[in-house]
Amino acid sequence: MARWWRYVERAFEGLLILLVSVMTLVCLAQVVWRYVFNDPLIWSEELSRYLFVWIGYLGAWVAWRRRQHIALDAVLLLRSAALRRLSAIMVDGLVLGFCLYTAWGNVTLMGISGSQLSAVLQLPMKWVYLAHTVMAALISVDILLGWSTGGRLPAASASAATVTPATSI
Repeated sequence: MARWWRYVERAFEGLLILLVSVMTLVCLAQVVWRYVFNDPLIWSEELSRYLFVWIGYLGAWVAWRRRQHIALDAVLLLRSAALRRLSAIMVDGLVLGFCLYTAWGNVTLMGISGSQLSAVLQLPMKWVYLAHTVMAALISVDILLGWSTGGRLPAASASAATVTPATSI
């Protein structure tokens, strides 16, 4: 299962790179068409906005996976492996609950707005809204796989000595 998940991770990282590249090219094309040809592209702003939404949600998943989100490290300063492990389980549980709850709400939103089309591209808005559900599913699977393999939690033997508290003057 972990091997399969690595393929999924690589595929979504590739998708993220592709989305950033396309958004960059679309924005560059808009600048060229507006200032060189004096004929702005009417669809470029909307497409780049929706690409940015997907980039933001997939980027949030990548940050979660790499443990690069903003966090409080006060528990690490306690030098207790048991507290670090308990804290990691609590954080993962809260994030998992949040992801499942918001994904459920987002699926409901997609059902309600299923026939809504974007203004210029006439793209069904459920494809834009799907970004949140994909992110929540990726984070949820990552947490559940981590719990089943023990791979996401900090090791109980991890030394807190690597974390140096601020010294007082």
